[in-house]
Amino acid sequence: MPRRTPTFSISIEWENARFAELERTRRMLRELRRQLLALPPPARPPQINFLFDRRTIDSAMVESVIAAEFQPETVPAGTRIIPNEGLRYYEQKTFGARLYDGELTLFLDSDVVPEPGWLEAMLESFETADVGVVAGATYIECESFYSKAFALFWFFGLRDPAANLERATFFHANNCAFRSEVFLAHPFPDLPIYRGQCSVLCHRLEESGISIYLQKKARVAHPVPQTAWYFLARAMNNGRDEVLVQDLVARRNRPPLRTVFWNFRAGMLKSFRKIRGHARDVQLTPVAAVAAYAVALAYFGLKAMGELITHLRPNLVARLFPV
Repeated sequence: MPRRTPTFSISIEWENARFAELERTRRMLRELRRQLLALPPPARPPQINFLFDRRTIDSAMVESVIAAEFQPETVPAGTRIIPNEGLRYYEQKTFGARLYDGELTLFLDSDVVPEPGWLEAMLESFETADVGVVAGATYIECESFYSKAFALFWFFGLRDPAANLERATFFHANNCAFRSEVFLAHPFPDLPIYRGQCSVLCHRLEESGISIYLQKKARVAHPVPQTAWYFLARAMNNGRDEVLVQDLVARRNRPPLRTVFWNFRAGMLKSFRKIRGHARDVQLTPVAAVAAYAVALAYFGLKAMGELITHLRPNLVARLFPV
């Protein structure tokens, strides 16, 4: 008996396309279109939502790229292009998810490229009744020294060839899926932070007894920061999130100032182990491995600076480095 395809929506924000090459978004659209065409049709056509802030993204550009690469008229799905004003990354995702009442709610980013089989793997993960939230496997494309260095120390790492579904404690919003009733009950929290909402939501899901699973077959390739400014802003805001998320999750006063040092030390030790253990896997010479460690040092040094500033002036990093 053929497998039944559940009804679902996919919400895709266009915000991250500002910080990556537009060709990545084009690749994402072409691959998503192929996978939708290959999928056995569900009882009701899926809904694909593209969301963006019209104040920072040109509507005509979004429409032309989607028309050329996604070709909505040929895809067996409803397609909505939804400009808005002032909605941030997580707010756009939540807004898009509430526009369709299917069984599953999927999220994908505009700068990640799904591998073949991503959509099918995501959907099949929910065949087990106790699966409420699924994280896909997001990794760094190792195309240069710079990207290889990031893959050896950043929170998006090397591609894992495994293909199993297993329990997890975390997901990234760029590649995840929910049973719709779970997401409506536990949406992304509206918080004045950069990317820490996932950490807070994971904690709340755990408190509610909702399991998170990692589907290793559902892989997407993520880019590295493309400019020096974005490298700086990403690291500094990562540090700000570190402080503010601890406030929210621990429900106590701000973590002591000494945690800045311990977080920096932990990040560098983990980087050293990963670079030493996997440099050869990505064809880095010993000299290049040392240089990769220097990139990690720069990132975690800036992150520590973001933490320190946030202890003293909680909103200064967000004002100086808006992303």
